[in-house]
Amino acid sequence: MPRASMPYHARRVNGGSVRLGIDFGTTRTVVAAADDGRYPLVTFDVPSGFVDHVPGLAVEGQRGLLFGWDARAALAGGGAAVRSIKRRVGTGFPDDDLAELDVSALDLTTGFLAHLRQMIVERGNLEIAPGEELEAMVAVPANSSSRQRYLTLEAFRAAGFQVVGMMSEPTAGAIEYAFRNKNVLSARSPKRYVVVYDLGGGTFDTSAISLTSGEFELITTEGIPRLGGDDFDEVLLGLALDEAGIDPRSLGAAQRVGWLEACREAKETLGPRSRRLLVDPCTLPDLEPIVVDAAVLYAACQPLVDRTLVELDRVFAHLSRYGIDPDDHKVLGAIYVVGGGAAFPSVQKTLR
Repeated sequence: MPRASMPYHARRVNGGSVRLGIDFGTTRTVVAAADDGRYPLVTFDVPSGFVDHVPGLAVEGQRGLLFGWDARAALAGGGAAVRSIKRRVGTGFPDDDLAELDVSALDLTTGFLAHLRQMIVERGNLEIAPGEELEAMVAVPANSSSRQRYLTLEAFRAAGFQVVGMMSEPTAGAIEYAFRNKNVLSARSPKRYVVVYDLGGGTFDTSAISLTSGEFELITTEGIPRLGGDDFDEVLLGLALDEAGIDPRSLGAAQRVGWLEACREAKETLGPRSRRLLVDPCTLPDLEPIVVDAAVLYAACQPLVDRTLVELDRVFAHLSRYGIDPDDHKVLGAIYVVGGGAAFPSVQKTLR
């Protein structure tokens, strides 16, 4: 990525604090600032240039536990590693020890969020004065368990953020939709609800959100706790290793994470007309890039995509319980598609 000048400098807000919206994601975490009705993304200065996210990686390096872009750079050195921190800690209890890094789920999450806070203050494009508080509105999956919410809240607080609220990710998506389409909230609009299809890196949620109350009330929700872009990466990894004749059991922890990151990067180059993709494993520099047929990848991932449609159908089936005719398209604002995993071309094709 070429280097560029800082694209935005947000002003101080709220008389002594900076208000942020934070999407603590599986693959990447994104931060937006609230500034007089504008919500610019925070960008971070890293060796490759300016980026708008922090990857959810942790690597045990020579200087201790590294996170984000620092962890990404350390993958080639081998050692213990965790990819998709949010997904890794999401199935157990906060005090559970993670065998990969000999650290608890809560401590790992706190360490990542403390790194994120440091990135915002020291390497971000916000003008933050010494001693200013960072207030955070945090988004969580709609179907996250109470212990996941507790872990997230405690980790943000321990990392130095002042959490002012939590909302479900589909509700956040509905608010974004309404912000971009203000006419749907007008008194004359027939639109009563929006359905958010949220396929992220590690989870899938789909929810119907009311547009009539002005408070974006959740009508009904369905989801799959462990389905997202990470699973597409795993499928691609299997195809690439098979093509290269490599036994998956021969990969060390950091090597495997490096391979999966290479698969994610290759996947994100795909467009509607792509015929093939190149997987270039940075953890094995002597290996030539591996060519994978895009149609083979799509076919292998289609059962995963089909599972999301089952959940989407269930949301529409529930609507009649709330006095909404799911066949009346005039009252549906949109099926609003969000999440990094939803950019996968076969998802877009299947939804259409």
